[in-house]
Amino acid sequence: MFGLIWTNFTRKKGRLALTLLSVLIAFLLFGMLMAARQVFNPQLGKSDQSRLLTVNKVSRGAPLPVAYAQRIAQVPGVKAAAYATFMLGWYQKRENAFAVVAAPPEGVFKAFPVEASADQKKAWFSDRDGALATPALMKAYGWKIGQRVPIMSTMQKKDGSTTWDVTIDGVVTNSEHPDAKQQQLILHYDYLNTGRATGTHTVAMYFEVPDDPAKATQVAMAIDKLFENASPQTSTSTTKAVVHNAIRQAGDIGGIIVDVAIAVFFSMLLVVGAIMFQSARERRTEFAALRALGFTRATIVRMVIGESLLTCLIGGLIGIGAAAALISGLQRMLDKMPASMDITGAAVLISVGLMIGFGLVAAAAPAGQLWRLSIREALGRM
Repeated sequence: MFGLIWTNFTRKKGRLALTLLSVLIAFLLFGMLMAARQVFNPQLGKSDQSRLLTVNKVSRGAPLPVAYAQRIAQVPGVKAAAYATFMLGWYQKRENAFAVVAAPPEGVFKAFPVEASADQKKAWFSDRDGALATPALMKAYGWKIGQRVPIMSTMQKKDGSTTWDVTIDGVVTNSEHPDAKQQQLILHYDYLNTGRATGTHTVAMYFEVPDDPAKATQVAMAIDKLFENASPQTSTSTTKAVVHNAIRQAGDIGGIIVDVAIAVFFSMLLVVGAIMFQSARERRTEFAALRALGFTRATIVRMVIGESLLTCLIGGLIGIGAAAALISGLQRMLDKMPASMDITGAAVLISVGLMIGFGLVAAAAPAGQLWRLSIREALGRM
Protein backbone atom coordinates (compact mmCIF):
# COMPACT_ATOMS: atom_id res chain seq x y z
CA MET A 1 0.00 0.00 0.00
CA PHE A 2 2.69 2.52 1.00
CA GLY A 3 4.63 1.67 -2.17
CA LEU A 4 1.66 2.66 -4.32
CA ILE A 5 1.11 5.82 -2.28
CA TRP A 6 4.76 6.83 -2.58
CA THR A 7 4.85 6.12 -6.33
CA ASN A 8 1.80 8.28 -6.95
CA PHE A 9 3.10 10.92 -4.53
CA THR A 10 6.39 11.37 -6.43
CA ARG A 11 5.01 10.89 -9.94
CA LYS A 12 4.90 14.55 -10.99
CA LYS A 13 7.91 16.25 -9.51
CA GLY A 14 6.96 19.79 -10.53
CA ARG A 15 3.47 19.61 -9.04
CA LEU A 16 4.86 17.94 -5.92
CA ALA A 17 7.45 20.68 -5.43
CA LEU A 18 4.87 23.46 -5.72
CA THR A 19 2.45 21.71 -3.36
CA LEU A 20 5.11 21.04 -0.75
CA LEU A 21 6.32 24.65 -1.07
CA SER A 22 2.83 26.02 -0.35
CA VAL A 23 2.51 23.81 2.74
CA LEU A 24 6.06 24.62 3.84
CA ILE A 25 5.47 28.38 3.64
CA ALA A 26 2.18 28.09 5.52
CA PHE A 27 3.77 26.23 8.45
CA LEU A 28 6.88 28.40 8.35
CA LEU A 29 4.63 31.42 8.91
CA PHE A 30 2.62 29.52 11.52
CA GLY A 31 5.78 28.66 13.45
CA MET A 32 6.96 32.27 13.39
CA LEU A 33 3.53 33.51 14.51
CA MET A 34 3.38 31.00 17.38
CA ALA A 35 6.86 32.04 18.48
CA ALA A 36 5.85 35.72 18.35
CA ARG A 37 2.76 34.94 20.40
CA GLN A 38 4.99 33.25 22.97
CA VAL A 39 6.70 36.59 23.62
CA PHE A 40 3.49 38.01 25.06
CA ASN A 41 1.95 35.08 26.91
CA PRO A 42 4.84 34.33 29.30
CA GLN A 43 4.79 37.94 30.48
CA LEU A 44 1.25 37.48 31.75
CA GLY A 45 2.09 34.18 33.38
CA LYS A 46 5.35 35.17 35.04
CA SER A 47 4.62 38.76 36.04
CA ASP A 48 4.52 38.94 39.83
CA GLN A 49 1.00 39.16 41.21
CA SER A 50 2.31 40.37 44.58
CA ARG A 51 4.52 43.24 43.38
CA LEU A 52 2.72 46.57 43.06
CA LEU A 53 3.29 49.43 40.67
CA THR A 54 2.20 53.04 41.29
CA VAL A 55 1.91 55.55 38.44
CA ASN A 56 0.28 58.89 37.74
CA LYS A 57 -3.51 58.41 37.69
CA VAL A 58 -4.17 60.94 34.93
CA SER A 59 -1.37 59.89 32.59
CA ARG A 60 0.74 56.79 33.07
CA GLY A 61 3.79 58.51 31.63
CA ALA A 62 3.50 61.70 33.67
CA PRO A 63 5.95 62.18 36.59
CA LEU A 64 5.24 61.82 40.29
CA PRO A 65 6.98 63.72 43.12
CA VAL A 66 9.84 61.85 44.75
CA ALA A 67 8.47 63.13 48.07
CA TYR A 68 5.72 60.48 47.86
CA ALA A 69 8.32 57.82 48.66
CA GLN A 70 8.40 58.38 52.42
CA ARG A 71 4.61 58.32 52.72
CA ILE A 72 4.27 55.16 50.61
CA ALA A 73 6.86 53.35 52.74
CA GLN A 74 4.73 54.08 55.84
CA VAL A 75 1.53 52.55 54.42
CA PRO A 76 0.53 49.51 56.52
CA GLY A 77 1.30 46.30 54.66
CA VAL A 78 4.16 47.71 52.56
CA LYS A 79 7.23 45.56 53.15
CA ALA A 80 9.55 47.41 50.76
CA ALA A 81 9.24 50.31 48.35
CA ALA A 82 11.38 51.94 45.71
CA TYR A 83 11.01 54.41 42.87
CA ALA A 84 12.56 54.77 39.46
CA THR A 85 12.76 57.03 36.46
CA PHE A 86 13.89 56.08 32.99
CA MET A 87 15.64 57.39 29.93
CA LEU A 88 16.75 56.01 26.60
CA GLY A 89 20.50 55.65 26.40
CA TRP A 90 22.94 54.49 23.75
CA TYR A 91 26.61 53.70 23.45
CA GLN A 92 28.74 55.26 20.69
CA LYS A 93 25.88 55.46 18.17
CA ARG A 94 22.12 55.79 18.46
CA GLU A 95 21.50 52.36 16.94
CA ASN A 96 23.03 50.89 20.14
CA ALA A 97 20.04 51.92 22.25
CA PHE A 98 19.01 50.40 25.59
CA ALA A 99 16.96 51.24 28.67
CA VAL A 100 18.53 53.23 31.49
CA VAL A 101 16.89 52.96 34.93
CA ALA A 102 17.67 55.43 37.71
CA ALA A 103 16.69 54.22 41.19
CA PRO A 104 17.82 54.56 44.83
CA PRO A 105 20.36 51.79 45.56
CA GLU A 106 18.88 50.98 48.97
CA GLY A 107 15.55 50.03 47.37
CA VAL A 108 16.65 48.34 44.15
CA PHE A 109 17.32 44.90 45.60
CA LYS A 110 14.31 45.03 47.91
CA ALA A 111 11.60 46.05 45.46
CA PHE A 112 12.99 44.90 42.10
CA PRO A 113 13.51 41.25 41.06
CA VAL A 114 17.24 41.72 40.48
CA GLU A 115 20.38 40.11 41.86
CA ALA A 116 24.11 40.93 41.98
CA SER A 117 27.10 39.66 43.92
CA ALA A 118 27.68 41.11 47.42
CA ASP A 119 31.00 42.72 46.41
CA GLN A 120 29.52 44.37 43.33
CA LYS A 121 26.51 45.66 45.27
CA LYS A 122 28.81 47.14 47.89
CA ALA A 123 30.92 48.83 45.22
CA TRP A 124 27.86 50.28 43.51
CA PHE A 125 26.28 51.51 46.75
CA SER A 126 29.36 53.62 47.49
CA ASP A 127 29.88 54.88 43.91
CA ARG A 128 27.48 57.75 43.17
CA ASP A 129 28.11 57.72 39.42
CA GLY A 130 28.43 53.93 39.22
CA ALA A 131 26.16 51.62 37.28
CA LEU A 132 25.01 48.02 37.11
CA ALA A 133 24.58 46.42 33.68
CA THR A 134 22.74 43.30 32.56
CA PRO A 135 24.80 40.42 31.11
CA ALA A 136 23.40 41.05 27.62
CA LEU A 137 24.52 44.69 27.74
CA MET A 138 28.00 43.76 29.00
CA LYS A 139 28.36 41.19 26.21
CA ALA A 140 27.01 43.46 23.46
CA TYR A 141 29.67 46.14 23.96
CA GLY A 142 32.46 44.19 25.63
CA TRP A 143 32.35 46.19 28.85
CA LYS A 144 34.44 45.18 31.85
CA ILE A 145 33.95 45.75 35.58
CA GLY A 146 35.54 49.07 36.53
CA GLN A 147 35.38 50.47 33.00
CA ARG A 148 34.40 54.12 32.55
CA VAL A 149 31.63 54.35 29.95
CA PRO A 150 30.01 57.43 28.31
CA ILE A 151 26.25 56.95 27.94
CA MET A 152 24.53 59.30 25.53
CA SER A 153 20.82 60.06 25.85
CA THR A 154 18.03 62.47 25.03
CA MET A 155 17.99 63.73 28.63
CA GLN A 156 19.92 66.98 28.87
CA LYS A 157 22.19 67.79 31.78
CA LYS A 158 22.40 71.16 33.52
CA ASP A 159 25.64 71.91 31.70
CA GLY A 160 23.95 71.37 28.34
CA SER A 161 25.57 68.01 27.67
CA THR A 162 23.58 64.84 26.96
CA THR A 163 26.41 62.43 27.87
CA TRP A 164 26.37 60.69 31.26
CA ASP A 165 29.69 59.19 32.29
CA VAL A 166 29.35 56.10 34.51
CA THR A 167 31.58 53.41 35.96
CA ILE A 168 30.48 49.81 35.51
CA ASP A 169 30.51 48.49 39.09
CA GLY A 170 28.80 45.15 38.52
CA VAL A 171 26.48 42.84 36.63
CA VAL A 172 22.81 42.58 37.56
CA THR A 173 20.49 39.71 36.59
CA ASN A 174 16.72 39.35 36.65
CA SER A 175 15.77 36.75 39.28
CA GLU A 176 12.40 36.09 37.60
CA HIS A 177 13.86 35.71 34.11
CA PRO A 178 17.55 34.76 34.56
CA ASP A 179 17.92 33.95 30.85
CA ALA A 180 16.42 37.26 29.71
CA LYS A 181 18.33 39.15 27.04
CA GLN A 182 17.27 42.65 28.04
CA GLN A 183 19.95 45.29 27.65
CA GLN A 184 19.53 47.50 30.69
CA LEU A 185 21.65 49.83 32.81
CA ILE A 186 20.83 50.83 36.42
CA LEU A 187 22.11 54.17 37.77
CA HIS A 188 21.86 55.99 41.10
CA TYR A 189 18.76 58.15 41.15
CA ASP A 190 20.66 60.95 42.89
CA TYR A 191 23.28 61.03 40.12
CA LEU A 192 20.65 61.52 37.43
CA ASN A 193 18.38 63.75 39.50
CA THR A 194 21.03 66.32 40.45
CA GLY A 195 22.52 66.33 36.99
CA ARG A 196 19.46 66.69 34.76
CA ALA A 197 18.23 70.07 33.57
CA THR A 198 14.50 69.40 33.94
CA GLY A 199 12.24 67.11 35.94
CA THR A 200 14.29 67.21 39.13
CA HIS A 201 12.78 65.59 42.21
CA THR A 202 10.30 63.57 40.15
CA VAL A 203 10.07 59.87 39.32
CA ALA A 204 8.27 57.84 36.68
CA MET A 205 6.78 55.25 39.04
CA TYR A 206 6.94 53.55 42.42
CA PHE A 207 7.34 49.85 43.15
CA GLU A 208 6.04 48.23 46.34
CA VAL A 209 6.27 44.75 47.82
CA PRO A 210 3.41 43.93 50.27
CA ASP A 211 4.28 41.85 53.32
CA ASP A 212 1.29 39.59 52.52
CA PRO A 213 0.73 38.90 48.78
CA ALA A 214 -2.86 37.92 49.51
CA LYS A 215 -3.53 41.50 50.61
CA ALA A 216 -1.88 43.17 47.61
CA THR A 217 -5.19 44.66 46.43
CA GLN A 218 -5.92 46.19 49.86
CA VAL A 219 -2.43 47.68 50.02
CA ALA A 220 -2.84 49.16 46.54
CA MET A 221 -6.12 50.79 47.56
CA ALA A 222 -4.50 52.19 50.72
CA ILE A 223 -1.69 53.78 48.69
CA ASP A 224 -4.11 55.45 46.28
CA LYS A 225 -6.32 56.62 49.14
CA LEU A 226 -3.29 58.32 50.67
CA PHE A 227 -3.05 60.61 47.62
CA GLU A 228 -6.71 60.93 46.63
CA ASN A 229 -6.71 64.62 47.59
CA ALA A 230 -3.19 65.29 46.36
CA SER A 231 -1.99 66.51 43.00
CA PRO A 232 -1.06 64.42 41.15
CA GLN A 233 -3.15 61.45 42.22
CA THR A 234 -1.86 57.89 41.93
CA SER A 235 -3.05 54.63 40.44
CA THR A 236 -1.66 51.44 41.98
CA SER A 237 -2.07 47.87 40.72
CA THR A 238 -0.12 44.64 40.48
CA THR A 239 2.60 44.39 37.85
CA LYS A 240 0.69 41.50 36.30
CA ALA A 241 -2.36 43.71 35.81
CA VAL A 242 -0.20 46.49 34.35
CA VAL A 243 1.34 44.12 31.78
CA HIS A 244 -2.09 42.74 30.91
CA ASN A 245 -3.53 46.22 30.38
CA ALA A 246 -0.55 47.31 28.29
CA ILE A 247 -0.94 44.33 25.98
CA ARG A 248 -4.69 44.85 25.79
CA GLN A 249 -4.22 48.53 24.90
CA ALA A 250 -1.73 47.58 22.20
CA GLY A 251 -4.33 45.23 20.73
CA ASP A 252 -5.35 41.63 21.12
CA ILE A 253 -2.03 40.23 19.90
CA GLY A 254 -3.13 36.64 20.37
CA GLY A 255 -6.34 37.22 18.45
CA ILE A 256 -4.52 38.95 15.61
CA ILE A 257 -2.04 36.08 15.35
CA VAL A 258 -4.85 33.51 15.31
CA ASP A 259 -6.66 35.45 12.57
CA VAL A 260 -3.53 35.59 10.44
CA ALA A 261 -2.89 31.88 10.99
CA ILE A 262 -6.47 31.03 9.93
CA ALA A 263 -6.12 33.08 6.76
CA VAL A 264 -2.79 31.41 5.93
CA PHE A 265 -4.14 27.92 6.50
CA PHE A 266 -7.36 28.53 4.60
CA SER A 267 -5.30 29.60 1.59
CA MET A 268 -3.10 26.53 1.98
CA LEU A 269 -6.13 24.27 2.24
CA LEU A 270 -7.58 25.65 -0.99
CA VAL A 271 -4.30 25.09 -2.82
CA VAL A 272 -3.72 21.54 -1.57
CA GLY A 273 -7.38 20.58 -1.98
CA ALA A 274 -7.48 21.87 -5.56
CA ILE A 275 -4.29 20.02 -6.45
CA MET A 276 -5.53 16.76 -4.89
CA PHE A 277 -8.89 17.07 -6.66
CA GLN A 278 -7.24 17.73 -10.02
CA SER A 279 -4.84 14.83 -9.49
CA ALA A 280 -7.72 12.47 -8.71
CA ARG A 281 -9.62 13.59 -11.84
CA GLU A 282 -6.58 12.97 -14.02
CA ARG A 283 -6.19 9.44 -12.64
CA ARG A 284 -9.82 8.31 -12.76
CA THR A 285 -9.05 5.62 -15.31
CA GLU A 286 -6.11 4.34 -13.26
CA PHE A 287 -8.23 4.05 -10.15
CA ALA A 288 -10.98 2.36 -12.21
CA ALA A 289 -8.42 -0.14 -13.47
CA LEU A 290 -7.31 -0.84 -9.89
CA ARG A 291 -10.95 -1.40 -8.96
CA ALA A 292 -11.29 -3.80 -11.88
CA LEU A 293 -8.23 -5.68 -10.62
CA GLY A 294 -9.88 -6.22 -7.25
CA PHE A 295 -8.97 -3.17 -5.17
CA THR A 296 -11.84 -2.09 -2.95
CA ARG A 297 -13.32 1.40 -2.72
CA ALA A 298 -11.88 1.71 0.80
CA THR A 299 -8.37 0.89 -0.45
CA ILE A 300 -8.57 3.50 -3.21
CA VAL A 301 -9.80 6.12 -0.75
CA ARG A 302 -7.01 5.26 1.72
CA MET A 303 -4.47 5.76 -1.05
CA VAL A 304 -5.77 9.27 -1.79
CA ILE A 305 -5.91 10.17 1.92
CA GLY A 306 -2.39 8.80 2.36
CA GLU A 307 -1.05 11.03 -0.43
CA SER A 308 -2.72 14.07 1.08
CA LEU A 309 -1.42 13.31 4.59
CA LEU A 310 2.07 12.67 3.24
CA THR A 311 2.02 16.04 1.46
CA CYS A 312 0.89 17.98 4.51
CA LEU A 313 3.19 16.16 6.95
CA ILE A 314 6.35 16.42 4.86
CA GLY A 315 5.78 20.05 3.88
CA GLY A 316 4.57 21.00 7.36
CA LEU A 317 7.43 19.39 9.26
CA ILE A 318 9.98 21.02 6.96
CA GLY A 319 8.21 24.35 7.47
CA ILE A 320 8.20 24.08 11.27
CA GLY A 321 11.82 22.97 11.22
CA ALA A 322 12.73 25.95 9.04
CA ALA A 323 10.91 28.30 11.43
CA ALA A 324 12.79 26.87 14.42
CA ALA A 325 16.12 27.20 12.60
CA LEU A 326 15.32 30.77 11.55
CA ILE A 327 14.39 31.82 15.09
CA SER A 328 17.50 30.15 16.50
CA GLY A 329 19.66 31.96 13.97
CA LEU A 330 18.03 35.29 14.75
CA GLN A 331 18.56 34.77 18.49
CA ARG A 332 22.26 34.20 17.90
CA MET A 333 22.54 37.26 15.67
CA LEU A 334 20.31 39.68 17.62
CA ASP A 335 21.10 40.03 21.32
CA LYS A 336 17.98 42.18 21.82
CA MET A 337 15.63 39.48 20.55
CA PRO A 338 13.36 38.19 23.38
CA ALA A 339 14.55 34.87 24.82
CA SER A 340 10.93 33.75 25.15
CA MET A 341 10.46 33.89 21.38
CA ASP A 342 10.68 30.21 20.65
CA ILE A 343 8.62 27.35 19.22
CA THR A 344 7.43 25.29 22.19
CA GLY A 345 6.66 21.59 22.28
CA ALA A 346 2.97 22.43 22.52
CA ALA A 347 3.23 24.48 19.32
CA VAL A 348 4.86 21.54 17.53
CA LEU A 349 2.08 19.19 18.66
CA ILE A 350 -0.54 21.68 17.50
CA SER A 351 1.26 21.92 14.16
CA VAL A 352 1.28 18.15 13.66
CA GLY A 353 -2.41 18.03 14.54
CA LEU A 354 -3.12 20.74 11.96
CA MET A 355 -1.09 18.88 9.34
CA ILE A 356 -3.15 15.74 9.87
CA GLY A 357 -6.42 17.69 9.99
CA PHE A 358 -5.72 19.64 6.82
CA GLY A 359 -4.52 16.49 5.08
CA LEU A 360 -7.84 14.78 5.82
CA VAL A 361 -9.91 17.81 4.81
CA ALA A 362 -7.96 18.30 1.57
CA ALA A 363 -8.53 14.64 0.68
CA ALA A 364 -12.26 14.71 1.44
CA ALA A 365 -13.49 15.93 -1.98
CA PRO A 366 -11.33 13.62 -4.16
CA ALA A 367 -11.98 10.70 -1.82
CA GLY A 368 -15.73 11.25 -2.12
CA GLN A 369 -15.44 11.44 -5.89
CA LEU A 370 -13.51 8.18 -6.07
CA TRP A 371 -15.87 6.42 -3.67
CA ARG A 372 -18.69 7.04 -6.20
CA LEU A 373 -16.46 6.09 -9.14
CA SER A 374 -18.14 3.88 -11.74
CA ILE A 375 -15.69 1.42 -13.29
CA ARG A 376 -17.61 1.17 -16.53
CA GLU A 377 -17.98 4.95 -16.91
CA ALA A 378 -14.34 5.61 -16.09
CA LEU A 379 -12.95 2.91 -18.39
CA GLY A 380 -15.38 3.92 -21.12
CA ARG A 381 -13.63 7.30 -21.33
CA MET A 382 -10.25 5.76 -22.13
